[in-house]
Amino acid sequence: MIETLNKTRFLIDFGGFYHSIHSDEIDYRIKNFEIDEDNVNYKETCNSYCNEFIDSLNDMLELNLKFIKIDSPKFYNFRTDKIEAEINENDFNKLKDTYLNSREFIDYVNESSKSRDGFTSFYNGFNEVIKVDEIFLQYMFDYILKEYSDDIENYIHEMDFEIIENN
Repeated sequence: MIETLNKTRFLIDFGGFYHSIHSDEIDYRIKNFEIDEDNVNYKETCNSYCNEFIDSLNDMLELNLKFIKIDSPKFYNFRTDKIEAEINENDFNKLKDTYLNSREFIDYVNESSKSRDGFTSFYNGFNEVIKVDEIFLQYMFDYILKEYSDDIENYIHEMDFEIIENN
């Protein structure tokens, strides 16, 4: 009998491609490999990049996240790209074991989820955030990306993503 695990989709706010370290890395490789930037398929290149970004997180955190797609806004004046990912139940439980009792994480969520000028929170405080798995995972990965920012930056420069060219 094969057991099927529940999977949860959520968004990872990795910084997006609008004037970021991620777009800089793509631009650097295009120039370094002397690829005609007018011939680059940026949508597919960004997908390749995000897939490798997820693989790097998997290596670093010993998880098995799955890249689903890039969630891009219609306009970049309010937010930037996010990665839609999927996590299985075992990995989610592993993260819960790590972060549910972490005072630093709880304090981070309580502070980050507060309403403030220009932002009205629909999930105010840790006890509200943990009620919705997708929201809880978003806060968890915001925290993880901050906690491991130096390691992630090193991974970014070592990632083996592909620059996809138009035919």
